[in-house]
Amino acid sequence: MREFTIVFELERKLFLYFGVALLAAFFGPFGTYDVMTFWERMIFWFLDVLVGMAIITACLHVFFSSRLTAFIPSFPRFLMGVALGALPTAAYITVLFSLVGPRIDITTSYPVLVIQVTVFSTILLLTEFWLWPAVFRRAGTIVSQADDGGAPLERVQAPTPRAVPLMARLPLEIRSGAIVSISMQDHYAEIVTTLGTSLLLMRLTDAIDLLEGYPGCRIHRSHWVADQFVSSTGKVGRRMVVKMKDGRELPVGTTYIASVKERFEAVADNES
Repeated sequence: MREFTIVFELERKLFLYFGVALLAAFFGPFGTYDVMTFWERMIFWFLDVLVGMAIITACLHVFFSSRLTAFIPSFPRFLMGVALGALPTAAYITVLFSLVGPRIDITTSYPVLVIQVTVFSTILLLTEFWLWPAVFRRAGTIVSQADDGGAPLERVQAPTPRAVPLMARLPLEIRSGAIVSISMQDHYAEIVTTLGTSLLLMRLTDAIDLLEGYPGCRIHRSHWVADQFVSSTGKVGRRMVVKMKDGRELPVGTTYIASVKERFEAVADNES
């Protein structure tokens, strides 16, 4: 786990967190089975698990992606983020148990509860961020053939890409592919390769820095493209776009128009 990446994927969270809450409601741990009906346990454990994990994952995402903690290796940074999130989460659980009333007494001290929450959350989050992708091989959607007849990217004749640090952060299933483009999706960088896509929680500038000279250029505040996968440039209405060999059209930002024209002029002439 020398390289560890956390990616927000709603499907994983829904399956895992709802599953854990349902199991807790069914079995009724910590005395809830004896003092609550099934539907009371459903409400209680959904509040416990879903809200608790929402608190801890929010703290984790902020801590893990902060520029102030970037010097810490990824996996220790993950563990520290979980431990940090366990502090308010344990306080929330204590309050939640107290609201139930005298039917359930929480005898665990706060420091011990923080440790327990940290251990449980670490197991659950490792399942979400590491075990789930390893088992289900969810590297992302495969880059499809363009509707306009463009060749699948896997068949594009291109030199074998040299290893760059960014590739080490991608799922194993797509690391052997060539990087096609990087686009921002909220706070995530969508890395498109010839074998699939992956979302990494980082800024576009940080992702570009990890390319270390991989041939390509930034065309927009939210987009970077690899030279070898650019088909041509053109216009959609008044907007300039870069046409990719997989059929996508990515917008060119106003401040990048001159540099994009200069860089891809030869490509555009060959395509015309």
